[in-house]
Amino acid sequence: MEMESDLITLEELAVLLHRNVNTLRVAVSNRPESLPPRVRFPGVQRNYWRRSTVEKWIASYEEPFDPVARKEQPASDLVPQHAQAARKTEVSRKSRVGRPTKAEQMRRREIA
Repeated sequence: MEMESDLITLEELAVLLHRNVNTLRVAVSNRPESLPPRVRFPGVQRNYWRRSTVEKWIASYEEPFDPVARKEQPASDLVPQHAQAARKTEVSRKSRVGRPTKAEQMRRREIA
């Protein structure tokens, strides 16, 4: 008879957080503050997390859905971050510094 343990391993944490196991391994050593509080036993190298603590930690990052506040937000806030980043790179391409690209050189030759 198997009992479900309240302690979970790194692999189980990765499933709960929808992250890659290797990403979490790096975070455990480099950025432990970016993860839920862990349980460390003396003399044991393996990391464990309490399932209830992880669920509370995840719940602390939930944003309530408020349709009224969403309508009052500026349109730029509603655009996903990756789309905003793509727009910034488009602008930076126009005003780039350095040698012109091959396409720019060809356009200049056609004009001249």
